Order: sequence, then structure tokens, then C-alpha cells
Amino acid sequence: MKGRLLLGCGSVVAAALTVFGVAAVAADEIKREYVPGRENAIPHVSGDRKFSDTFEKWKDPAAIMAAKKAGLKSHEMNFKDFRWMEKSLDGEFALEEGRKLFNESNDKGQSCASCHGQDGETLKGVHATSPKVNPRTGKVTVIPTQIRTCAEERLGRTDLHEETRGNTMLAYWIGYLSDGQEINVDVTTPGPLKDSYERGRDLYFRRVGNFHFACASCHTPPTAGNYLRGQRPTTFFGDASQYPIYHFPYQLEGHNRGYVFTLQHQIKSCQMLSRMYQGKEGSPSMTDIETFLMASSNGYKVSIPTSEYNMNTDYLGRE
Repeated sequence: MKGRLLLGCGSVVAAALTVFGVAAVAADEIKREYVPGRENAIPHVSGDRKFSDTFEKWKDPAAIMAAKKAGLKSHEMNFKDFRWMEKSLDGEFALEEGRKLFNESNDKGQSCASCHGQDGETLKGVHATSPKVNPRTGKVTVIPTQIRTCAEERLGRTDLHEETRGNTMLAYWIGYLSDGQEINVDVTTPGPLKDSYERGRDLYFRRVGNFHFACASCHTPPTAGNYLRGQRPTTFFGDASQYPIYHFPYQLEGHNRGYVFTLQHQIKSCQMLSRMYQGKEGSPSMTDIETFLMASSNGYKVSIPTSEYNMNTDYLGRE
């Protein structure tokens, strides 16, 4: 009886929608609005030439040094003069927490180091080629998700999921093990990674939320490099190379990550500031966006640890 009543209510609703000229629309027929430029995105850092066209000023250390010598300001170098070029001493102290967790044993004497070596020898270079497809599940997996999986299955720990301080610090340490290595995420070969990249690109350029913004609203011209909310957003090319990043003095309310932001935690921060729905770290949609951003840094070297904010103010004196 209850089922028939519910079906009846559904029929009434459907009829009412028809009367008012509102038709049910299949999910794949929903009209989406995108910020211009989606078709110009390529999985390589040099793709910036079709966006902010600042790449030549920050493409390598020599270019950054030349730009600084010429008196250019940080935003004209996509902030790579300190977020990529300069290592963070405070960030190095934070790395120590990740290293200790890596070697911390459970009650059976097992730790991350049991499989990967005391200094993570087997994980060197892994961050530079992530996300990867997990061969067991066939799913695209980012390092924080792999940390959670290993912790649960190998160590019997449930306290290291993607939205915990411990997971973030471990991801920070593992990222550091790829410092100086060139990012190379293969999203051109047909398969799950390519599909993830394309979904992530579409999500990055899709308008959503109360402000009807997309990620690309801030990180592509004409906004990139100009003031927005008192900040100058970067172009998205090359940005993933410095994540996880030391983010002092800012952290999200209710989160204690030791001032370290993974790439997905940064995405969540941007979603909050832009009045978008905040995705769950490790979810398929957040993973897709990370795949897009990492691939957009292909050809650029990992630089960890660096700092989000420049505490050296000498640049303010440049004309």
C-alpha cells in the first residue's frame, strides 16, 4: 500500500511538472557551462603558452633568475621564484613528522618502512609519476589513497585516511622522495588515466556553485596573475610540482594538517573560497582533478619542500 502511495505521488509530481512545462532531463543531457579554454589544455607544462604565456619566465631556474634580475615580480613568474625555486626551512621541519610516521611500528612491529626501506628507497620517484592505476582495482589512485589502503591492509590502521594529519604528513614525506625528478604522468595512452585526465579537465573548467565559478575562472586569463580577493592566482600549469606544500600561516578551519596542504586539500580550500561544493579528498572527482593538474605539470620537476607564502619581502622594493 505504501509503495503504491509513493508511486502515486511520483505520478502526481511528474504530471505537475508536465503541466508547468518542466520535463525530466537525463543526466547526460544536462547543459553544462564551461570557462573558455578547455580545448587548449594539454598534458604538459608548456601548455601555458596558450594561456597566461608566462612560461618562458619560469620554465627553469635560469629563466627565473633572469626574470628576477630584470626586476619582474613574483606573479610574473607564476610565483615559481619562491614556491618552486626556494626550499622552505620550515617545510623541512614539517617533513620530519612524516619521516617518523613512515618508520612508526604497529603492535606487530610493522611500519611503512618494513616494505619500502627506512628511507623509503623503493618510493623514490613514485610521486613524480602519480596518480597511477592500481593494478588490483583498476582504479586511478593518488598517493594519499594508496597510503590509506596500505595502512588498512598491511598495518591494520584505520586512522590514516585521506583527510587526516597523519596521511598528509606521509604524503608530504613520499612527495619529498621525488624532489628534483621530472613529472611524467601518462594520460595520452588510452585507458583509465586518460579518462581521468579528461574528466578532471572538464571539472576544472566547469562552472558550479553559488558564484558560478570554475577552477579555471581564477587560474586562466584574464584573472590569472591579477588581483582577486587580495591574491594573485597562478596559472594551473606547473602548480602541482610543489605539492604537498608548506602553507603556514593558513589552514582550513577545523583541520589540523600541520600547515601542510596536499593538492586535493588545496582544491578543497579553493572550493570553499569560491562557494563551491567541497569534495571529499580521495573521491573520484577530486582524484580526476588531481590527475589533470599533475599531467598539466608534465615536464616540470618536483620541488618539495617549498612554502606557499613568501616571507622574504625584498621583492616589494622592485619596480
